[in-house]
Amino acid sequence: PTLKLGIRFEWGCPGNYHFNFNFFAGHQHESYYYENSILNSNWASVLMDNGKIPILRDEDENVTSLLGSIPFSYHIDNKSLIGFLRKILSERSIEILDKEITKVHLAEDGSVASLEAADKSQHSFDLYIDCSGFRSKILGETLKTEFSSFKSTLINDKALTFELSNNQKIEPYTSVITMNNGWCWTIPMREENHYGYVFSSQFCSEQDALAEVQKRFGPIAAHKVVNFKTGRHKSAWNRNVFALGNAYGFVEPLESTAIQTAVHSIMTLCKLMPKSLNDTSSIAGINREIAATWDTFRWFLGLHYKFNKKLDTPYWKFCNETTELGSAKLVLDLFLQRPPLSASHFGTLSPYTALEGLVFNSYSYDTLIYGQKLLPTPAAPQMSKAEYFGRVESYKKLADLSFAQYELFKNENLYQGLLASLFDEPDTWINETEA
Repeated sequence: PTLKLGIRFEWGCPGNYHFNFNFFAGHQHESYYYENSILNSNWASVLMDNGKIPILRDEDENVTSLLGSIPFSYHIDNKSLIGFLRKILSERSIEILDKEITKVHLAEDGSVASLEAADKSQHSFDLYIDCSGFRSKILGETLKTEFSSFKSTLINDKALTFELSNNQKIEPYTSVITMNNGWCWTIPMREENHYGYVFSSQFCSEQDALAEVQKRFGPIAAHKVVNFKTGRHKSAWNRNVFALGNAYGFVEPLESTAIQTAVHSIMTLCKLMPKSLNDTSSIAGINREIAATWDTFRWFLGLHYKFNKKLDTPYWKFCNETTELGSAKLVLDLFLQRPPLSASHFGTLSPYTALEGLVFNSYSYDTLIYGQKLLPTPAAPQMSKAEYFGRVESYKKLADLSFAQYELFKNENLYQGLLASLFDEPDTWINETEA
């Protein structure tokens, strides 16, 4: 994988403006007050703007890794990940039946009795986990589980994907670039960048989307278009079926939530696994927890669309005027009364507790609201101007000593060793994180 310190948003304000969303708490209010920007609010953000990662090299070529202190995630190549997972399954003697399922047979009580494959073989189990993607073959198509659309908040329904060489410039972040009718991701891998223009067919045809990306990024050799719908089923667990990932629901790629939601759903299932199908309390708990998480994602993403003023196109005017915010409106109102939310550990002892415990917490809301400049008159912070800019200067000096990713990848043994050490040292952020 390549390392990801966060997301660079070319978003929020017109012109050559961006803000960084990373995983490391900082001094956002101070940065906003003194510089009208949050780019220098922490070292991780300064590293992102300099294309560096938190591994330092001094004059004597000694290497010091601070990866254990600066939270990051990965950009993962899907084919490589699948190969790795197949290897793990084989090592654990878990059987893989590679068959095309053509029919789902139901019992008299409406539960799934068996799956029928193309070779006419029958497969019967106690529990079925539906990972059939947007088709939702069992939960949606067969069991007819009710589906709730998120379209009043998230109107995009297509993604045009392509790849371009990165010429060894491997940025330590995902880019989110505002486009005329949506936005485009850039995911840096070892040799190439993966791109995807996420747009709404209400405002843009596939041909128009292709023309726009080629005007912006240059000629592309090949592309494909993925169709999707935003929303979720009423229940993730229905009878003897549990749906995971897109088979249950989908928000959209903004904020890179697909893997997060899959991991969260798996963890919820493992923690609350019912003793039997009669354990309705555990099943209800699973459904409530997962539904709350997906709804939180929906409303948080809505804030992106409601207030992005980067471009003044018909698409963005529509988003600004019509995007439904749901419970995120309460969070925004609270922020405007007492920013930053993270200063008081927003949610811990308030009616908003559920929001704090999920993936996007008070710091996430702070980043998005400051980043889009929704706070008109920030109050003076306790930190002095001299102390703030002293911190910024130290961030920049450390960034000057730091590695770029392509330099690190030249020494694969060093890279592998630094990552492995994170799991051996008990005090790293990785070993302090439940996931």
